Amino acid sequence: MTSASLTSEFVGPETPLEVQLRPVSAELIQNAEQRASRVIEEADEQVIAALADAQRRADAILESARAEGAAAARRSATRVLADARREARERILKAQRGVYEQVRSLAQDQLDRLATAPAAKELNARLETVAHDRLGPKATVEDSKSGIGVIAALGRRRLDLSCEVLVERELAEMAPRIEELWS
Repeated sequence: MTSASLTSEFVGPETPLEVQLRPVSAELIQNAEQRASRVIEEADEQVIAALADAQRRADAILESARAEGAAAARRSATRVLADARREARERILKAQRGVYEQVRSLAQDQLDRLATAPAAKELNARLETVAHDRLGPKATVEDSKSGIGVIAALGRRRLDLSCEVLVERELAEMAPRIEELWS
């Protein structure tokens, strides 16, 4: 689901401001993808170097262990390579988490800038309508702390349409696309 379809599902047609922000959003995503590519390339280079270093260490251990026995050397080399693979995986996961956090932060910053725009009230009014549609007309609806989005409640039922939750939902929808960056 795209942000345009997510927006239209929750709040109706896009406003002129949302249309104007679309290229900015696309550029932010493109910048994040470029940053992600650079981070992944750096991580890949580190992984290759770590694996090469591990292989060199494993070879040295193997050579010295030949005198003590081939079986002991293979066990030791396996441990070194397993450690190197684990270290490489940890670096990749750290890089991936960093990219995810950058994308989330860019999206949040964009919404934060929208909070001061006149379109924020219109967006909140649409979200309030969505909240009443889902929970009923007696639901209490309040603007979220950030100024973008609403939080509604009716009895024990609660509907969080705050910008933070909407960003997280959108990122969850984008997860398959973000995962493509790692392959």
